[in-house]
Amino acid sequence: MRVAIIGGGVPAAVHAWTAVLRGHTVTLLDDGAPIAGSGALRAGSVAAADLERAADALWLWREIGGRVPGVGFRPSGSITVARTRAELAVAEAAAADTAREFTLLEPERARALEPALRGPLLAGLHCGADAVLTPHQTVPALRAHLAGTGRFTARGRAARALAETAAGVLIRADDGSALAADVALLCPSPGRDALAREFTGAEPVPLLRAQRLRTGPPARRPDVILADGDQFRHRPGYPGAPVVRLAAEQAQTAAAAEFGMHVLAVPRLDGGLTLGATGEGEPFAAELAEPAAEHLLAVTGELLEAELTVRGRWAELTCAVERAPWLAPSGRILVLGSAGPDATLFAPAVAELAADRLGL
Repeated sequence: MRVAIIGGGVPAAVHAWTAVLRGHTVTLLDDGAPIAGSGALRAGSVAAADLERAADALWLWREIGGRVPGVGFRPSGSITVARTRAELAVAEAAAADTAREFTLLEPERARALEPALRGPLLAGLHCGADAVLTPHQTVPALRAHLAGTGRFTARGRAARALAETAAGVLIRADDGSALAADVALLCPSPGRDALAREFTGAEPVPLLRAQRLRTGPPARRPDVILADGDQFRHRPGYPGAPVVRLAAEQAQTAAAAEFGMHVLAVPRLDGGLTLGATGEGEPFAAELAEPAAEHLLAVTGELLEAELTVRGRWAELTCAVERAPWLAPSGRILVLGSAGPDATLFAPAVAELAADRLGL
């Protein structure tokens, strides 16, 4: 079949991968969203109901990474650093969950696993399920690989209109050109869902803005993802009662509290780090917050006992909640809902289900 995919970023590229792998011809109309993301695939700290889906998605990412090394997939694992008694209590309770790949490491073991971790800590919660991508390499690598099959085309045009016809679907691009296809898949980037909402009638998905920093190579770059104890407050996979006590007993810094922050340091292929993450709610301020950037640098510097230099800085939008997909009665148009903050992690699993629903 002729498949039109309307969207951008890593999810759209993965949907194209899945359709081509199933023997179909794909045309991608990019919605122009910047290719961004921390690159952290945090499969170990998803909600309990999502553990199986996360494991399936990670298996699919391994398969993609094995066939297309340029995507930059690395099964790095992660260490969340507990530096206070309240954080340690959460880490101990999490490590007791046999459904997850958590291991509580004493400071010496944590530093042996990750020698770049030099700052003070009471323990490290290691998660073997977590992995890393390099998003700005993942998309072009997938597209180049797919182009080599002869069944994939990426058009540098955004879709402006979509209609069903007797033979399938017809898409009008922003340059006035038309594209005919048998089925269409809309996977809009956060904040770029106007066309999708024309079909579903849904309200816009609530958005969060994440601030990221790109650093130069530190003297000792970690090979695993590092996170501070504030991650326990923001990820759904940690036991509730200890997290409630943490929130009640231990205040965050002013910047971390104001901008919904936890510190995430993700190793990059260029030797540097991508730092995040903030979770600013709408409406967004016109300028990026300096205290948030200063907090990311300060805490990461403490964990590594290193001076960090900033090489780049940006903000990106993520969807705050998940939303179910919508399938047209004809079965020819599928509008994907939001996969939430873990959209990149879940992308291969979502793509398999989408292909099934479209009969690919």
